[in-house]
Amino acid sequence: MITSEKKFAAFQELTLMDDFFMRVFFRDNIPCAERMLRVILNRPDLVVESVKVQYVLTAGDDSRSVRLDIWAREKNGTQIDAEIQNDSSGASPQRARYNSAMLDVNILKPNEHYSALKKRKSIVIFITEKDVLGEGEPIYIIDRVIKKSGKPFNDGSHIVYVNASCQDVSTELGRLMHDFHCVNPEEMFDPVFADKAGEMKGVKEVGVRDEWEREVEARGEARGEARGKAIGIAIQSESIAQNLVRLGTIALDEIAKACGLPLQRVQELAAGK
Repeated sequence: MITSEKKFAAFQELTLMDDFFMRVFFRDNIPCAERMLRVILNRPDLVVESVKVQYVLTAGDDSRSVRLDIWAREKNGTQIDAEIQNDSSGASPQRARYNSAMLDVNILKPNEHYSALKKRKSIVIFITEKDVLGEGEPIYIIDRVIKKSGKPFNDGSHIVYVNASCQDVSTELGRLMHDFHCVNPEEMFDPVFADKAGEMKGVKEVGVRDEWEREVEARGEARGEARGKAIGIAIQSESIAQNLVRLGTIALDEIAKACGLPLQRVQELAAGK
């Protein structure tokens, strides 16, 4: 059993790239959300009027809902989704497209004309641990353009990928990504980020420590369930391999490939081990 002391020590090692720490850090935290978005979007005048974490958007009973890491609404009506992704598969272009569409679906009110979208833009931001798009850039701005002329389509939708592995502290974006990876709040460049992270690491906020302990338990259960599934799959694969070996009509190396097992293990099964 993990002791409270060990759980607390683990909490001290969290950074903003961790889902839990990010969630409690930005929850109802307009100042930090605003500072983050100003840097990423290069808009010093950006004003956030509302921010939520783990915000669920739905489009209808037959459509898949989405849970946004950080949802923010600007004073001008623009809605922003910011996702923190350590797993590159979670930042696919298809997911960016879907999240963008879900923002748009929820921007217009019933019976409003589409022209209202001119003032209410949507922005989807992925902050990724690795360079998902693979071009070595610290940030990628993706907007629709007219293919032949290259002119902007100006539909008001925007997708941004931030490569968090680029931490060039000579740039404002690089310093922000540095702060996202900081374990020690005192080493953060942004004073507002540092103050907030310091409060959290000192567990001064009511309920954060209890919330983290519940998170640790949930993660432990999830790992146990995943391990159980993996063991079950391995047992099933060996059972299938044994049946194929008994048939005697398929080469052992082909059985190994089909069952996802090492050839040595299939040879051991064939030898009755």
